[in-house]
Formats: sequence, C-alpha cells, structure tokens
Amino acid sequence: MRLATDLDWGIYAVMSLVFPALLLAQVAIQLPETVVVETRQPAPVTEASPSVTKIDATQASESGYRSLTSLLGTTPGVFATEQGGEGSQSSLFTRGTNSAHTAVLLDGRRLPAGFSGSYELGRYRLFGLSSVEILRGASSSLYGANSLGGVIDLRLQNPLTSKVGSSLEAEAGSYGRASVGYAFATNNARAGQAATQGTALSVTTSHDDGWRANGGREASTALVKSAWQLSPQLTADLIGSADLGRGGLPGSETAPSLVDWQKDSGWLISPGLHYVDPITTATAFWSHGGTQVRSFTGGDLQSYRLATDELTAYADWKARADLSFGLGATYERNAFDQLAYATPWVNTIESFGLWAHADWKPTAYDRFKVGLRRDDFSDFAGKTTGEVTWGHTFNKQFATHLKAATAYRAPSANDLAYGTSQNLILRPEANRAFEAGLRFNNTDPRGPNWTLVAFENNLTDLIDYDPNDNYKTFNIAKARTRGVELGVETRPAKGIRLFGAATSLQTKALTDYLGVVATGQSLLRRPTFTLSAGAEITPTERWSFGAGVTLLHGRVDFDWDNFQRVDLPNSLVWRGWARFVWNDSTDLTLRLENIGGETAPPAALGYGAQPRSVYVGVAKKF
Repeated sequence: MRLATDLDWGIYAVMSLVFPALLLAQVAIQLPETVVVETRQPAPVTEASPSVTKIDATQASESGYRSLTSLLGTTPGVFATEQGGEGSQSSLFTRGTNSAHTAVLLDGRRLPAGFSGSYELGRYRLFGLSSVEILRGASSSLYGANSLGGVIDLRLQNPLTSKVGSSLEAEAGSYGRASVGYAFATNNARAGQAATQGTALSVTTSHDDGWRANGGREASTALVKSAWQLSPQLTADLIGSADLGRGGLPGSETAPSLVDWQKDSGWLISPGLHYVDPITTATAFWSHGGTQVRSFTGGDLQSYRLATDELTAYADWKARADLSFGLGATYERNAFDQLAYATPWVNTIESFGLWAHADWKPTAYDRFKVGLRRDDFSDFAGKTTGEVTWGHTFNKQFATHLKAATAYRAPSANDLAYGTSQNLILRPEANRAFEAGLRFNNTDPRGPNWTLVAFENNLTDLIDYDPNDNYKTFNIAKARTRGVELGVETRPAKGIRLFGAATSLQTKALTDYLGVVATGQSLLRRPTFTLSAGAEITPTERWSFGAGVTLLHGRVDFDWDNFQRVDLPNSLVWRGWARFVWNDSTDLTLRLENIGGETAPPAALGYGAQPRSVYVGVAKKF
C-alpha cells in the first residue's frame, strides 16, 4: 500500500477533531481518583496527562473482555491484535511503535520479556486484576529500557482494603472455548479497625480450540499479593505471578498438516517496601523471575530461557508546597540460554540505571516537570534519556499538556545471539518524541469526559539485519510515526453510557527496514485509522445491555508466499454483551463477538478477524 498522503493525514486528523461524539470505544476511559503509572507514585488523576488511561478490570469484564490484548485494542493510540483464538500470540503497537517498544509491569514491577524483548500478551488475563493503567509515549526517563513507546501496568487488588470474600467465574462458547477463574481476598480488618495484613489470590485456566487450523491454546495463570502494614508510614508487600500455556502456531506454515506449536511459561516473585509521610514517598523492591519458550516450527525444536533479577529503589521529597524532587536507581541482571537451530547461546547482561526528576508548580495553574536518566549496560552502549513537560490548568475541568522526551529500547537477546555486523557494538534503539494534549474532566457526573492528544515519534538506530554480513544485526533503520488520538465517555441520561476511542496514525520508513519495508513506505499492520464505538444501557437494576463496533482502515501486510506487500481490506467488527443480576451474589452473562461475520484480512496473512462467536458465563460471589 502506498504511504498515506498529506491529504489523507489531514482528513484523518479532521475526523478525529470534528466528530468527537462519534468516536466511541467498547470500554470506557476511566477517570479514577489516582493513577500510578505516570509517576511511579500515586497521583491525582486531575494532574495526569491526557496520555494516561486507567481501565477498571471489573467493568471491562462485565463488558465481555477476558484477555489483555482485546482490552488494549479499545484504548486510544494502541492497536493490539491476536493471531488465533483468545489469548493467542499477539502484536502490540503503541502509537505505531513496535511490539518490543512497550514495557509491561505488574504492580510497578517489570515482568520478564521474551528473547525478542516483547511480551506474550496472551499470558495475561483481566481476572484477578484491579485495573490496567496505560501510559502512551516515550517513558524511559522513569522506566528505562523497552519503554520507548509506552508502559502498561497491571494493577493488583490491595488486600488491605479489598472486600473479604471469594468469587468464581466460568464461561464457555464457540470454538471449544472454556474458562474458569477463582479468586479470594482476606484480611484481619475488624469493626472500626483497619486491616494490617491481607492476601488476595486469583487462579484462572482456559482451553480454546481456536478459529484457525492449529490455533488452539491452553493456558493457566495465578496472581497473588500479600501486604502488611508495619507502621502508619511503612507497608511491606509480596507479589507473585505464574503462568503456563501451550498453543498451536497457525500462521507459521502453510502445509495441510499443521503441527507447529509453542509452549510458554513465566513467573515472578517480588517483595517490596513502601514508605509515606507528609514529606517523603519512597519505594524499594527486589524482583526475581523468568520466562521459557519452547517451540516446534518447520521441523526444528527451539528453546529460549530467561532468568531476571531487578533491584529498584526510588523516593520523592517535597522541598516546599510547590516543589518536589525525586531520585531513583535500579540494577538488573538478565541471564539468557538459547538452543535454536543447533546454535546454542548463553549470556548474562547487566545494567545499572540512575534517574532524577523535579516537579515545580510556579503558579496555581502551571506545572513543569523535568527528568533525566542514565543507563549503562555490560554488553552494549549505554543511553541517556530525559523529558520536559509543561501542564496548564485552565479551570477545574480543562487542562493542557506539552511534552518532549527521549526514550530507548535495549537490544534484545535475539539481536545479540547471532553476532553483530562487523562486530560493531549495538546501540539501543532510540525515540525522540513530542506530544500535545488536552484533558476535560466534566464536573457534571453525566460528562462528557474526553482526552485529545497529537503525537510524533522519531525512531532512530532501529536494529536491522545486514544482508552483506550473514544477516547479522546492526543499527541502521529510521522511521517516523505521528497521529492524533481521542477518547471520550458520556452519560447523557440515566442508565445510558457512551464511551470510546479513535486513532489517526501515519507511519513512514525513513530507510529500508527488515527487508520488507522500503524507504518512504508505511510500516506493516498498523491501521491508518482506528475507530471504536459503543453504548451500554441499564434499563433496570438487574439488566444491562451493550453493543460496540471497531473499524480498522488502511492496513498493509506482507505476503510471504508471493513476497510482496498487500493492501488489506477495511475491517468492521460488531460485538454485543448482556448481563443479568440473578441475585446479590450471582450474575449471568452473554457476549457475541463479530456479529457480522467479518473476515478481513485474509487469514493466510496471519491476523484475520475471529469468526462469529457466542459465549455464556456465570459469576458467583461467596
């Protein structure tokens, strides 16, 4: 597909600006009291940038979302898609950046990534989470490596404040889909006395035959968080996660006898301490975890293992009412073990990062934030990143935001395992990013509430494969992504909720890249325009109904059989859901996916739409 012209770009931007009432997505953009992902400390949502979205996991589940991938696809600026059934291999593009450019955290701790530096999003479920926080845009000055495009933080329930009890969810439906989840929370709270110790645990397991040949998947996940209030200022916690999955690889071969498969597993355990007083807010934690992927593709058995340790500490101090400072340090150790194509590779990479930031409010309406970070690595060049942000509040409802930042993605094990071109030291992939945004928080509970952001990412030192040196890696490619993203929610009448998101995106390769994108062409798979629209109606206390639609326009993929770029047809997918409250402890649910039977793009290219599907479920609280 040819690169979108300036006229195309203008049309999409105008659509985003002129029709905000129509830009509605399938999950409401939540405006919570506090968010954590933008500052690593709890901060009022009224001070959050419009590039931050927080989604309540319970509400998302009631709207029929089960996997993290499907939920992220409803967020402004984020395109996420699954290859086969629910929970299958996924691709994630935040503001048009690559899948390995977005960091994924669990309660602020970095989850171990795979050999390519990206995450198997199919591992992560919504069941057991409290919320999902998304920070779009360059974020390395606070989070370091792999946050070139953004950060996703999966927030667990706080067992010290959670309601004591347990819950059970079960669902079954099309293509052999069946899932069961169990969760409980307990603490020692007593009447008139807050809890000082608590634990929240959730376990899920699922089976899916998949809608494509060899597209089945089985997966199980466990999440746990325990917390202890050691003093009024000091809290200790322990979080843990474990997951195990096995799935077919429907897009990896075209022979009639599809047998390719992949097994993946991951785990994390992380104790931490949190200190809060009127002057100081501090956090320290140690994380130990790992991932393992074993796959059988093209007749070859491959195995990849990663063990990781992270020690991080950071603190913020209020120098005075209008000025605060923060310091942080982190040490990471990643041990890799690869056996692929009879080419074993073992390596350990260490890194150390040090960062500082300041937050100044010179007036009641203006806010300046600056941040600077330095990361050094044992096996490749280090990186210095920073950001400058200005925010202005016009009134209690309306605020604006400007940000300039640099960010990076560290070379992955896959980039290093087969050597570098001419033995040159790899540099981290880099991003020079700019954004300008508006946030409107209506004082009227009916809304509307909305966010609007224009952004640009300038990507340099992208890692490619040198055909003149046995396809070893080197820093050569450049690209640019820019766009406009909008999110909106409103409740025009009692029992009616409209909510949504839209993204207009332009991507351009500034050099030849990966052998399938030539200079001047658009990057693969990213839609130039994404629009989701939805509504939920609650006519009685017992019944709620919802419907939504997602439009994808302007995608291009690569046909490996004919070795050429292919324009993909537009995709329009409808979905619906219903919920019936049987009694105070039991809910019944129904969800319909792809009601219109959309098939675009052709499944042979890897990421087609799942055919029409029906699922019924029950949720029980004890």
